[in-house]
Amino acid sequence: MTKEAFNEIALVCAEERPDLIPAFDELGAAVRPKFIGGDAAIASHWDSLFSGALRRHQFLVLGPDGHGAERVLATSNSVPFHWPDIDDETTLPDDGWDAVLARGVEGAASGQRPNALCALAVVVTPKVRGSDLAERLIENMKKHAADAGLDALVAPVRPTRKSAYPLASFADYIGWTTPDGAPFDPWMRKHWQLGARPVKIAPRSMRVSASLEQWTVWTGLRFPVSGPYHVEGGLAPLMADREADIGLYEEPNIWMRHRLEGAGR
Repeated sequence: MTKEAFNEIALVCAEERPDLIPAFDELGAAVRPKFIGGDAAIASHWDSLFSGALRRHQFLVLGPDGHGAERVLATSNSVPFHWPDIDDETTLPDDGWDAVLARGVEGAASGQRPNALCALAVVVTPKVRGSDLAERLIENMKKHAADAGLDALVAPVRPTRKSAYPLASFADYIGWTTPDGAPFDPWMRKHWQLGARPVKIAPRSMRVSASLEQWTVWTGLRFPVSGPYHVEGGLAPLMADREADIGLYEEPNIWMRHRLEGAGR
């Protein structure tokens, strides 16, 4: 995309453009491992992000395609939630992404007053990777949280390169650094460069349990014996149980907390 085209981009929320809501799933499906769609919290709560008041927290970056027509270049998802012990970061849930998505959606339905915003996803179309759209969307979430009077922005970060190092433990991997002391993982590093710091590991941030036949559909693998298997895009082993005909994947993430201007934290 040319410099001139980047000057033409627009940032809108799903509340303003409900006609573009299908683009969130379309863009995400093109870049995420297929098995992520089997996460139980996604099945139960994801669609609720695009209804009612939660729509205003879902953003899209729009820009022209090669013919001047509008297209979606990137998306971000977040959910406000109530964090009872906001000064005690150890109380962020071990169930990470799944837990906070459920807490945010259920809290909005019950009228609970939130005090924090959780970043759930940032997706950039492959054609404009290497641009600053991811940074813009994270900065927008920080501003959005501050403008809403919330006291914190947190993210259960999914380290994008961990799947390339399946033999390294998650704890070891997130501790790797570059020569200048920045996090080794590029997605962790992006958050770190924008002022976030690692807080704690969420060992069960996403959970996918399905039949081994379904796992074969998702991954193309066969599971002749019970035990651990590395699946493409996975951050942790898939545990196959032949007798029960179940494959269980529990994905760790790393909680990171951004500093919000004016929030005192």
